[in-house]
Amino acid sequence: MTELVSNIAPMPREDFSGIEPMFTIQKAAETLGVHVWALRRAIKSGTIPAYAPFNGRKLVRLSEVAAAINAAKVGGANV
Repeated sequence: MTELVSNIAPMPREDFSGIEPMFTIQKAAETLGVHVWALRRAIKSGTIPAYAPFNGRKLVRLSEVAAAINAAKVGGANV
């Protein structure tokens, strides 16, 4: 009736390769070379989305921050 643990097929591992990592606001600002206060202001105004999944610490995706920076370019073509 009961099956040995060793006979149970292992659960398939989830593939997280397509998920973009999230960074703290401080780390994202350092990585992209922008001021922390500018990034916090953009998050507060809603220009850049932020996520607080577990402990209330806000996290951002670098692609979303970079997209907001590129959309705000002044002069030249927005690509």
